[in-house]
Amino acid sequence: MNRRRRTAAVTRTSDVPALPMFGRRAAVLVTAALVLAVPAIAYAHDPGLSALDVRLSGGAAIVELSLAAGDARLACDSFGTIDAFATRTVHVVVDGVDRAASAGAFVAAPSGTTITLTFDARAAAQLEVRSDVPRTLARGHRELVTVRGASGEILARRMLDASLDSVNVGTAGSEPPGQPVGAFLTLGVRHILSGYDHLLFLAALLLGVRRARDVVGTVTAFTVAHSITLAASALAIVRVPPAIVEPLIAASIVVVGIENLVRGQVDSRWKLTFAFGLVHGFGFAAALRELGLGSNAFDVAVRLACFNGGVEVGQLGVVALMWPVIRRLNAAPQLRVRLAPACSLLVIGAGGYWMMQRLLWS
Repeated sequence: MNRRRRTAAVTRTSDVPALPMFGRRAAVLVTAALVLAVPAIAYAHDPGLSALDVRLSGGAAIVELSLAAGDARLACDSFGTIDAFATRTVHVVVDGVDRAASAGAFVAAPSGTTITLTFDARAAAQLEVRSDVPRTLARGHRELVTVRGASGEILARRMLDASLDSVNVGTAGSEPPGQPVGAFLTLGVRHILSGYDHLLFLAALLLGVRRARDVVGTVTAFTVAHSITLAASALAIVRVPPAIVEPLIAASIVVVGIENLVRGQVDSRWKLTFAFGLVHGFGFAAALRELGLGSNAFDVAVRLACFNGGVEVGQLGVVALMWPVIRRLNAAPQLRVRLAPACSLLVIGAGGYWMMQRLLWS
């Protein structure tokens, strides 16, 4: 009887193919790479979006610089005060002359900081607004610059980044006023690719699925959910403060990581994905609120659709890169046994760090 039991045990063990030496080395190398990547993941900062609103009135250019709370902290860490940061990074050139700025009102709130600068712009025929904010803050940061006339009409609107740092406008309004519709598509792609928390959430979701059709269901649920809250929030139908949304996004990463660790692979997780997709949609909407979606329903719908389409293009590109790797991992049970728990622990750690960071900083 004992001999039969030993034989059965040996047979069951031999049913699982032995992991080849290459597989073992790969497991060690991938695990080491993931461990070394923890600091980069945990300390990654969302490149963010700031706004620079310029109003020409009474011979002056009145500039309002609006920064998210995290960006304002980075600015203070680098320059000492928000006043010093603003005066050194925002420039107004009037008819070829760089004018000095005087700092004015300064308003700080849990969601962000706004500071007002005033420049002499008397008898200005040509105005250049130049900003070093995107280059100074996190890599990939973008800044929407809007120039308005004395009666509030838009003279220019442009999205700046580290490579495009200025906008020129004649006081008569020679610059096209609107942000091109195609720019919203590009903005959506860049927003998802620079949103480390969204990407980690997506990776954690894919790590727990088995089949390609499960991937389709997971991505579809996430798309539908975040599209609903993205539209509702961008159109000001529903407003949820970033102090609530950002910790919840981080918490969603932790929950998915724990589920991967406890349950392993699952047949379907679209309900969980849909629920957290609603939360992530509010995070996407933060990049749209100050962009000026349009003056009529058609313009708003087109720009919103373009941004959402850009998010989906970026998301599907990431899925296309991730899924072959995860499918190969699923095809090697022993390799998955070694790597999946380690990946889940890293996901939980990064999400937990972000959650505590956002709770303490909110």
